[in-house]
Amino acid sequence: MTTKNVKPTTKKSEKSKAEKEELPESTLDKITEVDSTNSPLVDVDLAYQTVLVGHAPKLSTKATGAVGYELAINTDDNRQYLRLTSNNSGGLFSKEWVSLDAIYALLESLDSDKPFKSSTFKAVIKGGSSNNVSFLSAVLRCEEIALILPSDKSQYLHAHNPLLINRKEHLSKLKPLPTPTD
Repeated sequence: MTTKNVKPTTKKSEKSKAEKEELPESTLDKITEVDSTNSPLVDVDLAYQTVLVGHAPKLSTKATGAVGYELAINTDDNRQYLRLTSNNSGGLFSKEWVSLDAIYALLESLDSDKPFKSSTFKAVIKGGSSNNVSFLSAVLRCEEIALILPSDKSQYLHAHNPLLINRKEHLSKLKPLPTPTD
């Protein structure tokens, strides 16, 4: 076992001393911080290689700002995942990774002639925020992703993209973005 100093996560007003932890060598490379009990936190995002980063306009024409997103390949299972990363005008959301395969399966299971609501995506995204499904819908509608389209019936309804198979192929060919070297 190797000993390493690990910085604790603190509020700006708090100052806490780093404590030594006994950890296996392989874990040391993954630690980014420790929680309030000084237990090491492992950076699960190390298993993801980003292929696309962008911002999507919100669904409402009255809303300001955009929703940030990231598309990445998980190096453990070699599949693509999508997550929400920011909201520059307020509103909570979950930053969990959502399987693109699960989104494809859900879209393929729907009736392609009928528009659908954002709540349809509750089946693929966890988290308690009510914004999750509408923010995810906005991302899936944006020009760079384009898995769904706006419906003619309402700005809040979605239509199937008849070119879904082409979009899937395009997204699957994206390569990881360069990362800064240490």
